[in-house]
Amino acid sequence: MVEAPNLPDGLLEQVRDNCAIADASVAGRFSLCGLLLRLRNLYKWERGLPPWQEQDTSLVLEWVSEREQLWEEALEKEPKPLTLNGQSFDPWDTEGVNRVLAPLGLLYGAGVVGGGAPVFFLARQEKAWRLNGLVVHQLGEELTRDILFLPGLRQGGDIFLRRGPFPYLVWDLLADPRPSQTAFKRFALQAYGRDYREVITKPSWEALEPVLEGEMRAVLWHEMGEATDAAPAQELLALAAGGHPGSDVEHFVRGIKDLMADCGPQGRLAQITAHQSRGALGLYPVWQSGFLKLLFPEIVPAVQQFMSHGDWEAVEQARLAGWQKAQQAANELNEILTGYQDAEARTLVRRVVMEPLVGVAAPRAED
Repeated sequence: MVEAPNLPDGLLEQVRDNCAIADASVAGRFSLCGLLLRLRNLYKWERGLPPWQEQDTSLVLEWVSEREQLWEEALEKEPKPLTLNGQSFDPWDTEGVNRVLAPLGLLYGAGVVGGGAPVFFLARQEKAWRLNGLVVHQLGEELTRDILFLPGLRQGGDIFLRRGPFPYLVWDLLADPRPSQTAFKRFALQAYGRDYREVITKPSWEALEPVLEGEMRAVLWHEMGEATDAAPAQELLALAAGGHPGSDVEHFVRGIKDLMADCGPQGRLAQITAHQSRGALGLYPVWQSGFLKLLFPEIVPAVQQFMSHGDWEAVEQARLAGWQKAQQAANELNEILTGYQDAEARTLVRRVVMEPLVGVAAPRAED
């Protein structure tokens, strides 16, 4: 477990309790396979194990049983207020808590992410800087853990870059045995000065470091894109999450938001091109999943063309196509979500926006 000297009495335990409550509230949303993968990584992260190191199965299963019991006890609870230096703080009052913690070099985070999932963290802050009107916080050692494994998080005018969970995500990405992804990973790691096969067969922190550094920059570029180019989609997401929580419509709107963040003039792909980050470009198709992957197939042949000919123009044309597609979809979504409600709105979104873009309607569980 993490040692945490010089912390205010009881603070770590309080935040960890709220992390358990948050995890309990979202664990049921994952498929069984997805949950087990997250639990495996959470076990390693809590014990400070590298992502490639596997433990005795019986030890992990015993820990999983204990964690499930913890979640069962926390399932009906709400996040608790924090008591700090004799003062009580709402668990969402990050500004108030951080006024007390800043002199200690600590940073507390609390927010709501995809699907209304709560997230809390307590970490040591390595550094902070201003970028395009936002404050970027690079976190160091995290003193708490959570099952969401978010590498980047934006709350208002603050962006948090979390190196704690990130190596587990990157390793799972690289170790995925699907042959369709191998060429992208081989190209990307070569761009990062590493041999893909050697990294997989002889993993080490030294071998992963340039990959982690480069991909964390890409996370920052995505979050910057969300704050700028994808700002119009935030209102759409509020409408979708508020009126159609947990539905395919909400997930689709999140995909459009991600597409805007990645394809906008200030977003991830524009920054990858501006910085000529070949490694981040090579791994971009491998990171794609869910609706973003369905919405943006143009990037795959563009990256393949770049791998063969070094053609940045092909990447730019794919970005522009994605940006135009996202803007058009956002306009259509705005008309429907502001003009219609409930099942009628969902039916129109599926027929008018989703089906033309992703080919078929997504599964609809609630209607």
